[in-house]
Amino acid sequence: MISNDKIRPYIFGFLIFCVFTSKNIIIYNEETLVALSFFAFIFFVFRYFGDTIKQSLDERSGGIKYELQNFLHLKADSLKQLYKEHQKVTGLTTTLNTVKQFTISELKQATNRGKGGLKKVFSDQIKQKLNTLSSSKVSLYQELQQLIAVNILSAVLVKISSLKKSGKKDNLLNSKNIKNSLPRLVAAK
Repeated sequence: MISNDKIRPYIFGFLIFCVFTSKNIIIYNEETLVALSFFAFIFFVFRYFGDTIKQSLDERSGGIKYELQNFLHLKADSLKQLYKEHQKVTGLTTTLNTVKQFTISELKQATNRGKGGLKKVFSDQIKQKLNTLSSSKVSLYQELQQLIAVNILSAVLVKISSLKKSGKKDNLLNSKNIKNSLPRLVAAK
């Protein structure tokens, strides 16, 4: 049954409520009634359904705790994998630097070989052109000599005849050299 010790706080609360109401400390309006109803609801829910609510909240907290542990475990695994990938990238960077240095040295060597080859090709082409020019120079020189030899006699004779017609007596025409060279030119023709 119900003992006095269990009922006593309720009776005491009811008496205080009655005293406060009679002294107009508690005024009955909408706000007061809503507040009293709310506190009464909270008290009875906590008193009669407290264990059920506690079990429900404990189950929910256990589920959240399990999900949080799962999330932390997955995050730790992903961070480990990220660290491994970072180490691979670091190794790849080192390898790429080695490849870069090798490529630069090979390009320098290829450039030097290319320059040497290009100089050789240019020098060979220049030598070939010079040889061609030299051989054409010799042939042109011989041709020029033949043309001079063929046409000089005619030119000299034309000059002499034009000077004789003009009546000028040039010292050059009277010189011994011209007189000696005319028979030789005629003979060479």
